[in-house]
Amino acid sequence: MEHAYGVINEIVRRNRGNDEIEFNLTFLVTEDCNLRCIYCFEPNKRPKKMSFDVARQAIDTYLDREEGPPTVSIDFCGGEPLLEFDLIKKVFEYCHSRTWKKRYRMSLGTNGTVLTEAMKEWFLTHPCFQLSLSLDGTKEVHDHNRSNSYDRVIRHVDFFRRYDQTVKMTISPFTIPRLADSIVHIHELGLKPEANVVFENIWGTPEEKSQLLRVYARELDKLVAFYVAHPELPAPKLVGHRIETLCAEQEYGLEEKYCGAGKYMTAIMPDGKEYPCHRFSPLGSSAPTQHIEFDKQIKGPSKCIQCGVRRLCHSCLGANHEICNSVDIRTVAHCEFVKLEILASAKLAARRLEPFLQNFTLEGEIDEDTALRVAYVKNFVRSIDWVQDNVHLEESVCA
Repeated sequence: MEHAYGVINEIVRRNRGNDEIEFNLTFLVTEDCNLRCIYCFEPNKRPKKMSFDVARQAIDTYLDREEGPPTVSIDFCGGEPLLEFDLIKKVFEYCHSRTWKKRYRMSLGTNGTVLTEAMKEWFLTHPCFQLSLSLDGTKEVHDHNRSNSYDRVIRHVDFFRRYDQTVKMTISPFTIPRLADSIVHIHELGLKPEANVVFENIWGTPEEKSQLLRVYARELDKLVAFYVAHPELPAPKLVGHRIETLCAEQEYGLEEKYCGAGKYMTAIMPDGKEYPCHRFSPLGSSAPTQHIEFDKQIKGPSKCIQCGVRRLCHSCLGANHEICNSVDIRTVAHCEFVKLEILASAKLAARRLEPFLQNFTLEGEIDEDTALRVAYVKNFVRSIDWVQDNVHLEESVCA
């Protein structure tokens, strides 16, 4: 019963929407990488690295300007950013050497293979710098996807446990039959998994994709059962989509975008050129562009315009531009995977709320806070029912 109340409190927290908008300043400190992951969307890696002068000019521009959100999130990316650890330290020291008009925080995502004891000592003495790790699950899956690097990563797990960050897990066709085991393995390591399928169509023939989707549904059901049995563990978005937004009273327009590219985000390349995000850069796109314009509506395809769960679909503007030649026309290769995730999220929510709903009674007058919780739960239950009644997959997927 206690975990059901925990679910309700989380629903209330998410609906109150207290998250502050930040401006994301991404430094592509290097285009080089020591791994060759099978799903990498950066096909144009070159031995280019950022100079301190380029980084300093960007810091001066974005931390000392008047306009925009009050906080700048500085994210070091690559390639593999730790290949330029000395530059990262120098930028950190420069930022801390003076007072700025903006607040700022710093983070870095790494594949974990070039991390040294000296680096770990530096990060531990600078706890305001947040680190996240890429890990694809079990040794078998990670080695297949990420250049046989599991053993080089796993030796640093104790270090990464110190950070309250999710582990980034990217799902490939090889991952899908082993998805539940991989998610559970990350929990067993004492880390918090977060996973996503890629936007590119890497799923093979229609028949092969249909088979993968059937297996994906099976693996998601395993995860639902796992998180019902372990309510103390945080569930990844795979089975934790915010389905309560589907029946919320506020209106959601087609003009809503999934990310802040071009508005609350910019990526600085090693040569100092700026792009809406690194998915629009020459490193991450075969059709790079420094400027994008948004329409006020999704232009297509029609299945996205008509889709009742589009607000939960993680559409990437950079992938849209590269694949569909427009940020307003969505890629659809990941569509059925997301629908399966939303269905699994409804199943998990229903299972976790079941003890509360079976024992729920409400008599007499109630205070405002209790009334809010009741309203949110009723809306959440409507959303669960709506998903189960309205989210339909292709017949070949369900066969």
